Amino acid sequence: MQIWYINHYATPPANGSFGRPYALAKSFQKKGHGVTVFCASYHHLRQVAALPDDLYRISECDGVGYYHLPARSYSGNGLARVMNMIDFSREIGRLSKKINCGEIAPPDIVIPSCVHPLVFPPARKLAMEYRAKLIYEVRDIWPLSLVELSGVSPFHPLVLWFGWIERQAYRHADAVVSLLPNALKHMASRGLDKEKFYFIPNGINREEWGLPPVSLPEEHRRFFHQLRTEGKLIVVYAGAHGPPNALDQILNLSKLDTGKTKPYHFACIGDGLEKEKLMRRVSDDAISFVTFLPKITKQQVISALALADVCFIASPKKKIYTYGTSPNKLGDYFMSCKPVLNALDTTGNDLVRDAGAGITVEPYNAAQLEDALMLFCEMSEGERKKMGENGRKYALKNLDWDVLGGRYAAICESLF
Repeated sequence: MQIWYINHYATPPANGSFGRPYALAKSFQKKGHGVTVFCASYHHLRQVAALPDDLYRISECDGVGYYHLPARSYSGNGLARVMNMIDFSREIGRLSKKINCGEIAPPDIVIPSCVHPLVFPPARKLAMEYRAKLIYEVRDIWPLSLVELSGVSPFHPLVLWFGWIERQAYRHADAVVSLLPNALKHMASRGLDKEKFYFIPNGINREEWGLPPVSLPEEHRRFFHQLRTEGKLIVVYAGAHGPPNALDQILNLSKLDTGKTKPYHFACIGDGLEKEKLMRRVSDDAISFVTFLPKITKQQVISALALADVCFIASPKKKIYTYGTSPNKLGDYFMSCKPVLNALDTTGNDLVRDAGAGITVEPYNAAQLEDALMLFCEMSEGERKKMGENGRKYALKNLDWDVLGGRYAAICESLF
């Protein structure tokens, strides 16, 4: 069976990280299926843009075939990024020409992964043309995420357009695979047959965690050494710095007048739209317990997490999170064997609680956040280690890609 996995932001491991597309492709291959991952030549998650020679052909990366489609460069979230999405989606629609001239084999299953909804219409057209089964993979609830997380009006033309695509996807897909455990009610209200709903969360890749350690940049090494010398509880956040990550709530701890120097220190590693504003606030308010460090590679993140005492994750408090969450970084935190300070909106699900892997607090509740931090400070190293071990055990049992990928492959096979 030939499976096409279409993900705008898929990135070969050499240019980013292993990620869901790579892990699923390897799992499908183990079940005897052919897989091609279709991705954009440029997007903000790639460390290196695809070379011109890599366009319109399958490039093997550790046994997984990546087919790069041209898409213009962009920065930020403006019009250029929307045009990049349109570029990629238009190129998906043109793949029939490549099939008809024998350059690539036609698909038996087409899986458009919804990092944005524009990929669905051309993917559906291809599936219909070649009588392939269509699995719609939902990573975020579009266009609700645009309204709730980005503040776009519900009546904005883009929101209305995406809403129309959403309804078409739920009605016409042969199956819907959701990363969000509680999304069925929302999807059913927009036309999805409940029998077509499946839940496959983000997982962890054992292979990634078995690689030799990669050295951190000098700036990061010096910083961690200094904090260790000072005896601080090192709290690490590693990931994007955008509105959905709600890192400003860390800074709100400065408003709590404890009369004492903080015994903890946050190390925020990464980049994003909010980073400059957050750094400016740290400077303006003379906040001494938070440091922002440059983005590093995924393998270097693993090295940084090894130096942490606690890992931090957060979100705003929004209705959209009642459908659940499946953040990649939570699996990484679990695999690092470090306890997690969880400030996600857990209305939909709370993996940290389920795993016994840390402490969960309400988003933007500075008093709860401070209390949790002090609890971690008062714990022995052995107590924190036990929480970390619980998280790792949970990840290996419930989030291993070999297990999740096998379930996904079974969904594909059940459609025939």
